[in-house]
Amino acid sequence: MSFSDFDHPVFDCDFHFYEEADSFTRYLPEQYHGLVRIADVDGRRKMIIRGRVSDYIPNPTFEVVAEPGSAAEYFS
Repeated sequence: MSFSDFDHPVFDCDFHFYEEADSFTRYLPEQYHGLVRIADVDGRRKMIIRGRVSDYIPNPTFEVVAEPGSAAEYFS
């Protein structure tokens, strides 16, 4: 089934947001300020947590995202 087969609107509601880099850090409680930073490492944005580069979230600022609908063929 494709999106065009639906007789009602389809919308994305999974709450993924594309925010500014500081949105991950600006609302941290005071005791955590400075523990998490965003930095450019080898041309990619990375999270630095307690002074260590974290790869847990490989694209924390969502600068590179898939084109809308790019997975439609895969899931059909």
